[in-house]
This record gives sequence, structure tokens and C-alpha cells, in this order.
Amino acid sequence: MAERQATVFIYLPGETIAVPAGRFYHDPDAGVGRFAYGRRYVERPNALAVDPVTLPLGPPPRETTVNGGIYGAFRDSAPDHWGRLVIAMEMGAPPEAVSEMDCLLAASAARTGNLDFRVNPEDPEPGLHPPQFNDLVDVMEAARRIESDERVEPHLFQLLRQGSSMGGARPKCTVEWGDGLWIAKFPAKGDRLNIPRIEHATMTLAGRCGIRIPEVRLIPMNGTDIFLVRRFDREKRGGGWSRVGFLSALSLMQWDERDRPRWDYPALADIMRRHARAEDIRELFRRMVFNILVRNTDDHPRNHGFLMDGRSLSLSPAYDIVPTPARAGVGTDFHLAMSVGEAGRTATVKNALSRSARFGLTHEAAVREVESIKDIAVRWREHFESCGVSSRDRDLLAPSFQRCDS
Repeated sequence: MAERQATVFIYLPGETIAVPAGRFYHDPDAGVGRFAYGRRYVERPNALAVDPVTLPLGPPPRETTVNGGIYGAFRDSAPDHWGRLVIAMEMGAPPEAVSEMDCLLAASAARTGNLDFRVNPEDPEPGLHPPQFNDLVDVMEAARRIESDERVEPHLFQLLRQGSSMGGARPKCTVEWGDGLWIAKFPAKGDRLNIPRIEHATMTLAGRCGIRIPEVRLIPMNGTDIFLVRRFDREKRGGGWSRVGFLSALSLMQWDERDRPRWDYPALADIMRRHARAEDIRELFRRMVFNILVRNTDDHPRNHGFLMDGRSLSLSPAYDIVPTPARAGVGTDFHLAMSVGEAGRTATVKNALSRSARFGLTHEAAVREVESIKDIAVRWREHFESCGVSSRDRDLLAPSFQRCDS
């Protein structure tokens, strides 16, 4: 397959119109990417790095072979499994035929972060026309048809297409509601549990445990539940939207998605000391402990993020925290996606405490953090009931909360 090119645009702080920053070249066969800043962009007094870790301003073009030759911030702005399904349907191709460059160039203005990708520097600003809240019933129907590999009417497809440039595997869409943009998460085909209601309960429980979360809502609609998360990378500004840069932990660490043994919470904390506040590092510890207590095993490094303001990195609000269902009587041992402590990925409080010093905590302070979280999380049943999670779903989730109940 021939090398492909794209102009990388960036929305600078406070701006609602992107400017071209440089040129990206991708060789899919070799798995190599190259990027070079434009001279006029580098000369701008307010120029920012498009990826502060791998592409600082000024140096000669740098190649990357990580994650198939896609720079971290670029990959973070591209859709993941669900968005690729939508793009594949638009292209009339199977999802496996959709290339990385297809994803970068096809994604809409609803993509994550402050970057955009266009074929030419002269290409116009993409319009951001996400579905309105009142369109959600139609959007859910379009999502259901895509999951079932059914034909989607053009007007329904366009509604979904405008807001589906997000990561993750479950059906979702960006919608406009009030003065904000929200990610609307829908039930998925084959769900045995009410996942939108459970995710709402888990996220608000995390908030009670001292973990920063975005504004969230649960909206019943046409007999089903929709979980809404306010986007923290967008802000209404006049007639447009300003963007905030985003970098996942995977990109900050320059980890490859295929190199899972390297994924490590203490190593992430070490790097955060160079870029983030001490409070962010302590909060990372709290999030790790909370993931253990609620059995959130989908805590991979793309589910930890950082916001970039051009001067520093800050830990983003938490997102995508959902208990992983477990079967009663099968055993209590499980692992997180990232290494926790001296016993690797083993999901126990003891393991979390084994490297607490890497998070800037004494052993005593770490124990106090764990106890404060557990004192709240142990009442998860009461909280889930107050959030409307059914008794059936609470019973099915009980094996996932054995770390809380023990």
C-alpha cells in the first residue's frame, strides 16, 4: 500500500478555528510514520506541540514505529472500535479494511482533543453539527442497525456519523445539549445487564470516593437508559467550540498497544512527576485502588488521560469505569490491565500498597487513602439502589465487589 499523507491541524488555546501545524506521512506496510512542522507554524508566538512527548517544537522530523507508525496524540484523536464500525459502514467496507489514515481523515469534528486531519492545508474547517438531544431516539436506532449489520437510512446514518468519532467499543455518539457537548452511551446488543445505569452508578460512586469525574446524567428514553458524560475537552465559545489537547497514558508513556507487559501504574506515576501535580499522582493511586475494589479490569492506559494546555499536563477527569462481571463461586483472584505493584497485575489492596512510595505516599498515608475509599465503596449496594440499579443487576454484580465486601 502506498504512503499516504495528511495535513495536521491544531486548535490553539481559546480558538475555534484550527490552523495547519505540519505534514504527516504514513507508510502502512512498513508501519512507519513521519511528521514535520511547517515553518510558518513554528514561527507563531502561540505555537504548541501537536504531541509534546514525541513531537516537541523545533527538532527535525522524527519517525515513529510505535503503534503502527501513528504518533500517540494522533492515535488518541482517532476513533476506536465503535467509530471504525461507523466509518466502515460509510465506506461500504469491512472494519478490518479501514486503515489508520482512513480513520484520521474520516473522523468528524467531534473527535477527541485539539487536533484535526485533512488531506490538504487549504481544506475547509469541518462543520461540527452533532445530533441534538431530541435526536437520540433516532441515533440509538441507527446504532442498533449498525451493530446488527443492517442497512441504515441515510438521514439516520448522518446523525450518528456526526458524533461517532470517539474511542471505545460500545455504541456512543456526541450530542449537543444545553451549553455543552455530551457523550451519549447506549445499551449494546447482547447486554445482560443495564450497563448505562451501572456505569452511572459506578462513576458517581467514584466521585463520592474523592475521584474527579465529569458531569454525568442518566436519561431514561423510550424504555431504555442513556448514560450522558459531559465532554471535558470542549468549551462553548461564541458561535463555536474551543478544544483542549488530550493525551492518553498510553501516549504519554510511549507504550505500544501490543506490549502489554510494560503497562504499569507505578511507572506512569514516575513519569507524571515530571509533568503533573503531586495531587494528580495521588489521585492516580486512588483510581487504581478504586478499580481493584469495583473490579474494573478495563483500566488499560487509553482509559487514563491527560489534558494539555500548552504549558503543563493535568490528569483528566476519570472516565470509562465499569465493573467487570464475574461469576459467583469461581474464585476471587483477578488482574487489572496494568501492573499494580510487586505482584504485577494482581488486583489486591496489598499489592497496591507495595509500591505506594512511587505515588509520593508513605505506607501510612496510602493505608489511609485505601481506608477512606473502602469506607464509601463498601456501601456500593445502597448507592447502586439509590441510582436505580435493579436488585437483579445488583445480585449479578455482587461477585465483582468481593474486594469491597471482604
